[in-house]
Amino acid sequence: MDLYERIKEVASAKGISINKLEKDLNLPRSSVRKYSKNKPSAERIGTIADYLGVSADYLINGNVDTSEGVQTDVQVPSYYIDAETRALAQELHDNPELSVMLDAYKTLSPRDAKLVMEMVRRMQNEGTN
Repeated sequence: MDLYERIKEVASAKGISINKLEKDLNLPRSSVRKYSKNKPSAERIGTIADYLGVSADYLINGNVDTSEGVQTDVQVPSYYIDAETRALAQELHDNPELSVMLDAYKTLSPRDAKLVMEMVRRMQNEGTN
C-alpha cells in the first residue's frame, strides 16, 4: 500500500474525504492523489498525520511503535461498530439534509418521534406499492 492509499484509508475510516482533507489543510486540489507517484515533504506528511491522528511513520510505512519499541503492522483504527454503521456515518457526512433531520428527530418527544416514524413507514410503503 502506498502513501496515498494509506492516507485515503485512514481518512475514510474517520469519515473524512480526500477533498475535505485537502481543503482543511489548505493543500492544492488533487495534490494528495499525486502521492502515489510523488512523495511530499516530511513536513507535509507530518501535517497530514497530525490531522488524521496517526504517526507519520504509520502513513509512510504502515507501522507503529508499540510500548516495547517494536514495529508491528496495525489495522486502520475503526471507530464504528460495523460496516453498516460506518456507511451510515459517511452518508450523514455527505448529506447535510440527513443531519438536519436527525437533529430534529432527537429533539422530539417519544410520542412525536413514534408518530414521525409511523409517517415515514407509510410513505415508504406507498412508494413500493
